[in-house]
Amino acid sequence: MRRTLTWTSSIGGFLLMAAVGPMLRAQDAPRPVAPVPPAAVTVEQLAKRLRAMEEMNQKLARELESTKTEHEEQMNQLLKRFESLKERPPEDEEEPARMPAGPEEGPLPEQDVRNVDTYDPVPDYTEGQFAPFSPAPGYAPSKLKRGDRLRLKGTFGPGFQFQTKDEEFGLQIHYESQIEGRIWSQGDQVPANSGFFLPRQRIFFTGNITKPVEYELSINRSSGGSINVLNAFINLHFDDRFEFRFGRFFTPLPYDQYAISNYWLPTPERSLFTTNLSLNRQFGAMGWGYLFDKRLDYAAGIFNGSRNSFESLNNGVDFVAYLNGRPFQRSERFRFARFLNIGSSVAFGRQDQSPVPVSFRIGGGSPNADSPGAGTTPFLILNRDVIERGDRLLGSVHSAYYNRGLSLIGEWQYGYGSYATASRPSPTPVAFSGFYVTGGYFLTGEHVEQRSRLYPRRPLIPTKKGGVRGPGAWEVVARVSDLSLGERIFTGGFADPNLWSNQARTTEVGLNWYWNEYIKIYTFWLHGDFDDPVVYRPGGMQKTADMFWMRFQLYF
Repeated sequence: MRRTLTWTSSIGGFLLMAAVGPMLRAQDAPRPVAPVPPAAVTVEQLAKRLRAMEEMNQKLARELESTKTEHEEQMNQLLKRFESLKERPPEDEEEPARMPAGPEEGPLPEQDVRNVDTYDPVPDYTEGQFAPFSPAPGYAPSKLKRGDRLRLKGTFGPGFQFQTKDEEFGLQIHYESQIEGRIWSQGDQVPANSGFFLPRQRIFFTGNITKPVEYELSINRSSGGSINVLNAFINLHFDDRFEFRFGRFFTPLPYDQYAISNYWLPTPERSLFTTNLSLNRQFGAMGWGYLFDKRLDYAAGIFNGSRNSFESLNNGVDFVAYLNGRPFQRSERFRFARFLNIGSSVAFGRQDQSPVPVSFRIGGGSPNADSPGAGTTPFLILNRDVIERGDRLLGSVHSAYYNRGLSLIGEWQYGYGSYATASRPSPTPVAFSGFYVTGGYFLTGEHVEQRSRLYPRRPLIPTKKGGVRGPGAWEVVARVSDLSLGERIFTGGFADPNLWSNQARTTEVGLNWYWNEYIKIYTFWLHGDFDDPVVYRPGGMQKTADMFWMRFQLYF
């Protein structure tokens, strides 16, 4: 840099010398005099002339030196300004322009005037897009300044993730898509039928606004065709030992709903008890966390009560609690039992509302539907005048064991609900009971510690450059699931025993094929048994139902 400056200064000095030199010489040089004969010029006169020329040269040298110094200072200032411009952020990271005031609002305060390209006179109340409203008379404009913009770092895997460098602010975008085909053995079932379906189409927005404040908003398009809010909650995460969540989210009951997301299930849908009677998602508030080096996880909260609800349908609230422990998680002596889970969950509340569900079915489906839904087979439908009224208790005791490629999950579920009719308004309790046992094993050598995202050892479609291509991951799965409703469901006049059964059992056998960590294919056969024959079409009864089930799932 010094050589550049010296070279630049020399050129500048040369150009300045070329420009001003002739003028200086023209102004300061002695005026010409009449020629004097050589003999008349004395030594004293010659010396006087030489001294005058020397003084002139010294004056020119001083002026040139001063000009050179000023030029170097100007060049240094220009270089410093150039360096400062290089360090400024790009224009797209600067604070965006704000709209000027409309013609009736008058000019903005001086500090708020920005240049804009367009002006839209239609207010849409978008934050930061329009100028602030004029202050009331007698009040000065706000002195608050907008916070500095922070740079985001974008990554993928899994999901699209955007985060500031200090991790104080973040956004993740995830997507789930399920497309399936169902073929029932009876081609003339009503309303259940064979065909192609979209069980879940969901997009998730999760992240944090400052590290302790986490959030999620997810949108769902269900198999029924409706689009609604799936989850919408804020989670305060100051410590892993205690977090506080409020909004709409899964209630902590039972294990196969709360502890296993649907994309990690070994079977396409959850157990019969969970599908038909679980509280699903509700509005509420819950404290939860991990204790004893994360060997114990717990959750407890209060919720509106109605299954899969969006609003409160009665004046009461339900209390729901969950507890799960891994006693040998850090044991060296019992390493084979490190991922043994044992726990329980319970919910209690008082209901006074329309019944949910109205129909009990096999083959999955939303528990808040008024009809069985396409692709599912009902085994009991409540009469039209039935309401839920009175106490309700639901609970479960669960155990889950994971070791190498093996998954074993079992749960006993119990409880009761109270129903009434217009002719019999007094509540009548009806007992609920159920269980399921699920087993899965990976034939391709993958190991599991819980039901979560699986990374095949040799994916069919590698997601990393240079990855080893192979057959993907293959898992064989089997499950038996049972649900029983007490005899009072019939004796109380809540359902017709000539049309329906109060007990159903399903047996499922299938194969899961994981192409990579994002793509999974379920291929299953489901067999349903009913204690008594049930209606499957007008004038037709069946005691068993069989379905071939194939589902394609994408989740990132």
